[in-house]
Amino acid sequence: MTVTTRAVLVVHPEVERRMQLRAVLAGYEVLEAANRQEAVEFLARTTPVLVLTHPEPFPRLLKDLERYAPRAIRAVLCPRDNPRTHHGLVDVAAAGHMFFTLEDEPGPALRRAVLELLELRESERRTPQGLLEARFTADGTAFRSELLDVGTGGLGLRLEPSVRIERLTPGTVLEGLQVFRAGALVLRAGHATVRLVRPLRAQEGHGFHLGVSLERPTEHGRSTPAPLLQDAVRIRGLLRRAVRAGVGFGLRTHEGNRLVDFASAEVLPEASRLVLREQSQSGALFHPGDVVQLCLDFGGVCHVGTTAVLAVEPHQLEVALPRSLSLHHRRNSLRFRSTAERPFAVSFSSPFTGEALYRPLLDLHTGGFAFPFDAGHEVFPPGLVLDEVTLHLPDGTRSRCRAQVQDTGQLTDDGAGMGRPRRCGVRILELAPEARTAILDAFIKARCSDARDGSELAFSDIWDLFRAAEVRFPDYPFHDDGIHDALLAGHQKLGNGTHGLSKTIVYQRDGRLYGHISGLRIYSRTWLSQHLVVRPGYHRHESISQELVALAADYAESLEDVEYLRALWRCRNRWTSRIYGAIASRLERPGLSCLHAFTPCRLPVDAALPPPRADLRVRPAGTSDLRWLEQYLRETQDVVRLRSSDLVEGEMSLGTLGGRYTDAGLRRARSIAMVEGRNGPQGFVLMEDSSPGLFWAEWYNAFSLVMVEADAAEADAVRHALVTHAVADSARRGRSTAEVLATDADLPALEGLGFHNLGKVMEFTAHRRLVRDWNAYLLAVFERLAANPRGTTAARVDDKDIAA
Repeated sequence: MTVTTRAVLVVHPEVERRMQLRAVLAGYEVLEAANRQEAVEFLARTTPVLVLTHPEPFPRLLKDLERYAPRAIRAVLCPRDNPRTHHGLVDVAAAGHMFFTLEDEPGPALRRAVLELLELRESERRTPQGLLEARFTADGTAFRSELLDVGTGGLGLRLEPSVRIERLTPGTVLEGLQVFRAGALVLRAGHATVRLVRPLRAQEGHGFHLGVSLERPTEHGRSTPAPLLQDAVRIRGLLRRAVRAGVGFGLRTHEGNRLVDFASAEVLPEASRLVLREQSQSGALFHPGDVVQLCLDFGGVCHVGTTAVLAVEPHQLEVALPRSLSLHHRRNSLRFRSTAERPFAVSFSSPFTGEALYRPLLDLHTGGFAFPFDAGHEVFPPGLVLDEVTLHLPDGTRSRCRAQVQDTGQLTDDGAGMGRPRRCGVRILELAPEARTAILDAFIKARCSDARDGSELAFSDIWDLFRAAEVRFPDYPFHDDGIHDALLAGHQKLGNGTHGLSKTIVYQRDGRLYGHISGLRIYSRTWLSQHLVVRPGYHRHESISQELVALAADYAESLEDVEYLRALWRCRNRWTSRIYGAIASRLERPGLSCLHAFTPCRLPVDAALPPPRADLRVRPAGTSDLRWLEQYLRETQDVVRLRSSDLVEGEMSLGTLGGRYTDAGLRRARSIAMVEGRNGPQGFVLMEDSSPGLFWAEWYNAFSLVMVEADAAEADAVRHALVTHAVADSARRGRSTAEVLATDADLPALEGLGFHNLGKVMEFTAHRRLVRDWNAYLLAVFERLAANPRGTTAARVDDKDIAA
């Protein structure tokens, strides 16, 4: 006798219709229920693979399905000529529930539609090459078994007659399921459940056959739900902005078995509809009443909302405006398609059959990729480990990586020559630096066709751009002959991003350089967006600086070891300060962001400073002094600033960061000295040291003061002693000037010592999860400017204002 979860639950009030549906579902175990109460009785005893229901009990049945069968496919028999039923289902879909709608007419068309849904849980079975062993735990008992066959959706295992088979009933979760070949890991399942148990046939031997269903691994899934946008006004505004910006829209059904991209769209606010238009006829895959997911990438964020198809015409269709949109940040928005101009591919051997495979990639990002496969002949179950994968890069080079299968889905295209084309999504476990750089460069090109890797340009071209924009740096005057060696060295060593320490992106059109931005790892887990400049001129409609800022943020976000991103702007630039300051205030999140102000002040190292008081001796801070300073900073300063500036235990001297710069032939360090009084430390000076030319304003070759009692009678004398020590340190390092990043309390004493005030600077630091919001606010500024071409304020604003 076979026990199985290959069951379909049919919920319909009419006996005759249930009998017709049973005939349609020949080959499956059909459970019939006339109402919700009878359906719950079945759900409490077994877990069906599909629930096929009449629309009337469906809204109330949803809670029971979430409780008893959350992974079952849900389909509603929806009459096409019943507007009231249709609108009711739209309301259910708008609340975020996923289900399919099928035409309520039993026959071949309905059978094909049902089998298409069930095919999502079916796959070809292959016999593995060699002996493979599966290990798992169920109900507190450890099991070992032989792998008989494998499919994309599951495994077949052989169990000995002596096993405690009563612990492996259908629906049982198999904990820690792993498959090994000669001790080497082949597959690590994320979620595995028993689907079928039956005695082995006589020709198969003795024991039991255990059918196991596999689903995508959950260990790397999202730990918190995606942010949700539920304000109807904001949703309509977002869609209208996306339409105006020419953003592409996509429709996808639940589990991704159909996917269509649309070239253009139009919002009909009066009718609460969105019209999607395309060139091909692939929109015919959808029908009025279908529940779909609306997807769009806008402002660096992937927005997804559940809605319903309202009308279908040749080359266009209409959907209801979604009532909510989930915002998917990070990797979802960094994915791009492999193209003929920049093709990526992978090759590897099948862990089960040993067959050598070569596959062009459908899309990819630094965390994973997807490729097509023929489900009629090949199997890629979730959790499958691919230890030896060769990534073929567009320039003809190859790189090795390790990967793990996450999930699979059907394809509507890109499967030429395949009988049953499907898509295999893979997570990258290990990736070489050169491969990561190639993927990121291709992403930059895909996001903005005029952007490119700045290291490919001669630095003289970049320096000429800064000269034309009159963006000046005290240490690197334009009137000097030639290019400054320090800037050239930094550009050559770090510009391409391979070291993960810096990256240069430029905006170039028709051979002319229009914009530049770079990023720099200023602390171990902090990335600074820097050196933004746009060629003088009126480029508002192109929004070059906004494009560059967004690309730089995307790049930094792809670096998995970057936790914070930082931006700087001078307060003397009124427009930039007003706009960036407003955005920073909107992004104020305690524990996630920090707005800090400092004032750079300079003094030649050969300036004659008065001698400090003899009783205020400055000495290097020891281990116990640094522990005292760490505790003091925790009590007095923002935690985001401390973490993002490596002012934490073990990183005060920038040891981790310094090691990475040393490997690149550069330097980055911090030394700390202090003045000690009768009752403990009175003040500290933090002196930073970096290779010249990494940050052209050289603020990371400056020093800063930490005053324990800023208003004490001896405070200025302590400042004097610490400053004298720091100026001497700058001279020893070969600096011609000493620079201090001063607080407002420090300024009177510093100006009294002859320091020149360069003007206040704002420093905004944000956790990586806030970066998309920053880009969205910045994009909204440019959209308002573009929508008001005659406004007096907008007419005075160009990209140079933002870049300054």
